[in-house]
Parts: sequence; structure tokens; C-alpha cells
Amino acid sequence: MRALAAEYEGKVKFELVSPEETLAAVEEMAEFGFTDAKHGLVAFDSQGEAKVKIPGHSFGREEIVSAIDQVLGGL
Repeated sequence: MRALAAEYEGKVKFELVSPEETLAAVEEMAEFGFTDAKHGLVAFDSQGEAKVKIPGHSFGREEIVSAIDQVLGGL
């Protein structure tokens, strides 16, 4: 994530949520569809709308970059 944060500095805000914060956000996790995995990746657009939701650890750099491209509108 650090490499991507540097690469997209000024365009994208990266926020890592701790396991403790995740456990406290049960309702949000359900809204994102993370009912079984209880964690994952969510990419929000500039209006704060969740555009990409990937549960669990089923993602790598390629999926993260794809999510970024989707929220940036292919910029």
C-alpha cells in the first residue's frame, strides 16, 4: 500500500483500518457485504460513495489499481 500511496499521492487517500476498528464497525461491514470475511477493500469516490468492494484478502496490486481507476474515472 505504501508504494501505491506514493504513486497516487494527491489523487487518492489511503486509509488502513485496524482490526479493532473493524470489529467495532459491524454494521458498516454488513453494508459492504463483508459478512463472512469481516474485512476487505472498499474504494470510495470523491463524494464518499463506495464504488468497489472486495471482501477478504482476495486482491493484490492489480485489483487495487483497478479499484483506484474506477473511482478516479480512468484518469
